[in-house]
Amino acid sequence: MSGAGPRARPPARSLSGPTRAALVALGLLASAAVRAAEAPAVAQACLACHGNALAEGAPPIAGHSSNYIQLQLVFFRAGRRKNEIMQGVAEGLSDNDIRALGKYFASLPFPDPPPPADTQPDLTRAGATAALQHRCAACHGDAYLGIQAAPRVARLPEAYLAKALGDYRANARPSSGGAAMTEVAGSLSDADIKALAHYLAVLP
Repeated sequence: MSGAGPRARPPARSLSGPTRAALVALGLLASAAVRAAEAPAVAQACLACHGNALAEGAPPIAGHSSNYIQLQLVFFRAGRRKNEIMQGVAEGLSDNDIRALGKYFASLPFPDPPPPADTQPDLTRAGATAALQHRCAACHGDAYLGIQAAPRVARLPEAYLAKALGDYRANARPSSGGAAMTEVAGSLSDADIKALAHYLAVLP
């Protein structure tokens, strides 16, 4: 045996930028594949409207909190929240189905679409003022990304946000946090709703 000491390992080479980016992309693809494999069977009906391609009037539900998703499904199943399609889907869901759907969709990343190109500065400022006046961030978070049963409202479709606020004002949609949204929306004017919906939809 030679008396020489252990051979030194060559210094580790750092990954180049493109190589590192490729590995990150592969990791994201693998994570997405795992999430898709874990999708409960009952999620397929939901994905038809709320998947990557949203049906007209359907909001994204990926990335919302499990609590919020479960509450909305319970409201639809009980008929407290009115929508012919959603009530038809929810009426056949068991409590376990609802828990599984909440957990699954909450685990997915929010699609986070870019803000609409037709931003209107005056309307945005009016919406920001209305959001501050009605303390929207107290329930939905400073970035409007949602807290527990209060959903994310940042960068949702503008038409959906306007309809939701109108439904709360008309007491046609139950609030997921006591009567908070019904009370807040009850004092909103049509101009307030238009401005708030635009402001939230175009948040950066």
